[in-house]
Amino acid sequence: MRFWSKKTTKKLKKNLEANQRLRLFQENGKVLLEDLIELCNGKSNPIKTFSANEILEATDNFSESNLVVRFEFMYRGMLQNRPVLIKRAIWSLYKSDTLEKICRDIAVSSMVSGHKNFLKLLGCCLEFEHPVLVCEYAERIPFNNTPNPDMLLPWGMRIKIVKEIAIAVSYLHTTFSRTMIHTDIQPSNIFLDSNGTAKLSGFCLCVSIPEGETFVKVHADRVEGTLDYLEYNYAATGLITEYTDVFSFGVLLQNFFTRMYGVVDYCCSEDESLFEEFEDKQNVMNMRISDRISIFVQEERIFEVLDPNILESMGDDETEEHKIRRMEAVLMLSLRCTGHRGDVPKMMEVAKELKRIERCT
Repeated sequence: MRFWSKKTTKKLKKNLEANQRLRLFQENGKVLLEDLIELCNGKSNPIKTFSANEILEATDNFSESNLVVRFEFMYRGMLQNRPVLIKRAIWSLYKSDTLEKICRDIAVSSMVSGHKNFLKLLGCCLEFEHPVLVCEYAERIPFNNTPNPDMLLPWGMRIKIVKEIAIAVSYLHTTFSRTMIHTDIQPSNIFLDSNGTAKLSGFCLCVSIPEGETFVKVHADRVEGTLDYLEYNYAATGLITEYTDVFSFGVLLQNFFTRMYGVVDYCCSEDESLFEEFEDKQNVMNMRISDRISIFVQEERIFEVLDPNILESMGDDETEEHKIRRMEAVLMLSLRCTGHRGDVPKMMEVAKELKRIERCT
């Protein structure tokens, strides 16, 4: 019978752990490389890798005290003497493709990190079961339903944020050989850095459209997201186009500038699809924010949906009528984005219109 000393046992455990991390690094790295090759022929910005020990030390072993977003497992930490956000995915509605989603987030983040309106990817760690993203530190935007009214964003900051996010989405749509569709534009994926610059993040659900094509269709059980933000056509058929993002952005505008908020969040479970649920949820679909706001506009009750807190935060040198006109301009643009008024614009047009509204005094 062989007896192991504590020192030998500790050494064996350390070797097993090292071998496990090396195996995960290789397996996860393979999936990430395949995604990079698919999206951009592997020609992305260099991706720095951190060790598991560095991540554990930075987050104090993923301490709850460092948790920024409880249900999304995003942690603040200090890494190489700088504050960072560390994104750790430990759950998924579709367990079979959790790794693919995280690698998509890493791949797209690496492609857009040179643009100021995306949350900058500093690197990743491939030594955990699921890769971990390391990003620049930024704060989640306070939103309309914040319990502290003093944290509500004033008009100037809101119009700046939506303008910068529109620029970011336009960049995704037009810069690469394959059009990139975010498909998950919503407040939880928007951050502000210390200079007040808006940053778009969260590319787990990002889809690329093949060169020469204008759409891609996903399988029924891959339609997912926040119900209010899902374009009708995407929700019903799985068809993804540039207008999938335009619709979501329109709803973002409505949530940003009115007193009406979203209905529900909905993602299908692992053994069902949104298509199967669609008919049962038709009444909810008909009560989505964009439909409700359109009704108020048709009935010429637009003032009832404008957020008075935002009107009050606009410049004192503006007349009440001018303030309302600017708010109406944003609202009508949002209804164009959601297909309720006129032709649906491209994101580039939306960004230009928001710049015009921002400059208007």
